[in-house]
Amino acid sequence: MKEKQIEEFHYLKDKPQKRQFDIYDLAEYYQSNSEHSSKPHTHSFYQIIWFISKKGKHFIDFKDYQIQENSLFFISKNQVHYFEHRSDYKGYLIHFNESFILSNETDINFFLTYNIFNNSEKPFIQIHKNLKNQISSYFNQISIEVPNSSEFGNNSILSYLLKSMLLLIEREKRKSIKTETTKINQNSRFLKFRDLLEKQFNKKWSVTDYAKELAISTKTLNAIIKIEMGKTVSQVINDRIILESKRKLTHTNAYINQIAYDLGFKDPYYFIKYFKKHVKCSPSEFRKSIS
Repeated sequence: MKEKQIEEFHYLKDKPQKRQFDIYDLAEYYQSNSEHSSKPHTHSFYQIIWFISKKGKHFIDFKDYQIQENSLFFISKNQVHYFEHRSDYKGYLIHFNESFILSNETDINFFLTYNIFNNSEKPFIQIHKNLKNQISSYFNQISIEVPNSSEFGNNSILSYLLKSMLLLIEREKRKSIKTETTKINQNSRFLKFRDLLEKQFNKKWSVTDYAKELAISTKTLNAIIKIEMGKTVSQVINDRIILESKRKLTHTNAYINQIAYDLGFKDPYYFIKYFKKHVKCSPSEFRKSIS
C-alpha cells in the first residue's frame, strides 16, 4: 500500500538568509499552485488570505467557510486547509515565517497577542468599510516595498508594516473587550497555554504539566481557560488530541496503531477507547464514514 500523508509545505525553510516574507496576487498564485492548493495540506509558516470578492468556499480543519466580500483569513502553522477549485479568485496572499516577525525575546510576547492566528472557531474577520481603506493601504505599501529586497531596511520596513496591520486588526477585535490589567494578563497566559499545547499535546496531557510551565496553579489555569473558552483545560487538551486524530485518519492512510503512537499513546487499544469516548465511534468507523 502506497503511503499517504498530509502534504506539508515549507517556505524558505532551508534558506534562512533569504527574506522570510512575500506577497502574491491571489488569482495568479492559485493558477500556478492549484494542483496543491485545492487539496488538503498544511504548512510550517503563516498565511494571510484577503478574499476581495465573494467567491466560493475555503476549507479549514473539517469546516467549510463561505467566502464573503473582503474577508481576511488567517491560516496558522499546522492547520489543514485548502481552496475550492475555481478560476475567479480576487485578492492577495501573504506568506511569512515566524522568524520574520520574531526578532527578539520581547517580540515573542508581542506575537502571542495575535490570537487571530489561534482562533479555530472563527479563523477570519469581515473587513468593514472604514477598516477596508486602512487594510488596503497596508497591502499597497507592502506590495510597493517587496521588490526592494536589495535596498537598505527592506526586511525591517516589511516587518513593521505586517506588525502594524496585525495590531490594527487585533485592536478592532478587542474594542468590545474591557482592557483592565487583569484581563490583559489572563489573555497573555491563555495565549502562552495555547502555544505550549500546540507544541506538546502529543507529549503532555496533564493539566499540572501546563500549569507548572506557566508558573501558575492548576486552579488559576482552569479559571483562565474557562473565561476564554468556556471549557476546562482537560477538555481543551482532549479537543486538540482528537483534532489531530481526525486529521490523520482523514488525510493519511497510516495504520491506527501508528496514529496512536504518534499521538503519545503507549497502548493502541487505549487510543481506540479514548477516541470512541469523545467521538462516539471507533477510529476505523470514523475513517470509513469520511472516505
